[in-house]
Amino acid sequence: MTSYDFPYGFIWGSATSALQIEGANVEGGRTPSHWEVFCSEQPDRIAGRASPHLASDHYNRMEQDVLAMRDLSHNGYRLSISWPRLIPHADGKLNPEGIRFYNRLFDTLVSNGIEPNVTLYHWDLPQWLAEKGGWENPETIDAFVFYAEACFRLFGDRVKRWVTLSEPGCITLNGYATGLHPPGKKDFATAIQVAHNYVVAHAKAVSRFRSICPNGQIGLVLNMSPFYPSSESEPDRQAALLADGLLNRWFLEPALSGSYPEDMVSFYRDYAILPHMEPHDLDDIASSQIDFIGVNYHYPRYVSADAEKTSSSQGSLCRDGKFNFFSVKNLFRIQGCKQGGIDMEPDALTELLDRIHQLAPGMPVYITENGIGKEEELTPCGTVDDEHRIDYIKSHLKTVHAAIEKGINIRGYYMWSLMDGFSWLDGYSKRYGFLYVDRNTMERHKKKSAYWFASVAANNGFTDCKPG
Repeated sequence: MTSYDFPYGFIWGSATSALQIEGANVEGGRTPSHWEVFCSEQPDRIAGRASPHLASDHYNRMEQDVLAMRDLSHNGYRLSISWPRLIPHADGKLNPEGIRFYNRLFDTLVSNGIEPNVTLYHWDLPQWLAEKGGWENPETIDAFVFYAEACFRLFGDRVKRWVTLSEPGCITLNGYATGLHPPGKKDFATAIQVAHNYVVAHAKAVSRFRSICPNGQIGLVLNMSPFYPSSESEPDRQAALLADGLLNRWFLEPALSGSYPEDMVSFYRDYAILPHMEPHDLDDIASSQIDFIGVNYHYPRYVSADAEKTSSSQGSLCRDGKFNFFSVKNLFRIQGCKQGGIDMEPDALTELLDRIHQLAPGMPVYITENGIGKEEELTPCGTVDDEHRIDYIKSHLKTVHAAIEKGINIRGYYMWSLMDGFSWLDGYSKRYGFLYVDRNTMERHKKKSAYWFASVAANNGFTDCKPG
């Protein structure tokens, strides 16, 4: 029997995003994001032709969802604010009904002893900005900073931990290189420009935060996967390094060290796709030191140099025979998992945590997303026997515990997700939550994993008879 005890004050929680759970997409003064438009214009791209219109109806069930967190011993909750709910029109006017909703949400969380960790942008770009060119248009950077400042002033008295962007690498890749997500483009040069625009938007929001919330903390959440070469060949090694530079280091190094990785700048310059930069962009990036980094991790990726064409496929993980990959002609081909489909590779998380520690020793780290999605059904007694999720979380918590014992400053763990919700291209086909959401009634049911995690949170750790 081995005990895994975590440091005093460790955050135990779960994570969601506004678009994936709130619903009420035409209620309370909210206007569409580009995701609702994408789903309505290209319904066959979404499993079951689903949309986030209802999602998990959190907008109307917020109080009961917070009480469920409290009952499950959560002391932290990672969530996002819906930009089009707060600023629904191009005139920039704040929506009073949106403000009231988030005031109620933050008041309810704080009164129940749950610390909010709030993301400003989790993929739901207002459609009125999308119509003006979205993240390709530098005006969106200014609009984002305006929105961020409004959030800091409105909610900063209760929200002490903020995140600027969630997974800029993923939204760059899928929105502008593979075309899988809105705006559905397949233009590598545009993707690189957008990647720079995200970094600048982050940096400017951090600067604005310092002048408004001097006692708060602000960070960045990255979807980080180790990129391993598919073979020992030198071409595959170089392809893996390039993929890592594009999707990990281009965002991680500016956040932690204040500058872009030199090899990627040289690569983009050599290929004539170095993004346009305004005169003060690099100075803004250099001065935007963050207070913490959030790591979203699910599985590693494997890279080869045999990309004969630029293409992509939809499968999100290597389950049920699906293999997630995308390729850029003559550069690299990325596959989600090894042949055979491995759901769980917790050891790869160690590499990511070590890398962060080497770049910024002592930097506070939060595991801001870690979870597993499956097709699930209720048992006759009204729960879900998701032992697979318990095994997944437990294995990754052991990795986190080992990293803490090595001296890495990990402050908390948020499982993805609090409840089943809209999962982008997968629609509602895969369930990730501690709470099972009945799609017919919207009723919530606690899964077996929810009770297990509640015990872990209440005891600030767990014991296990299996070796770590």
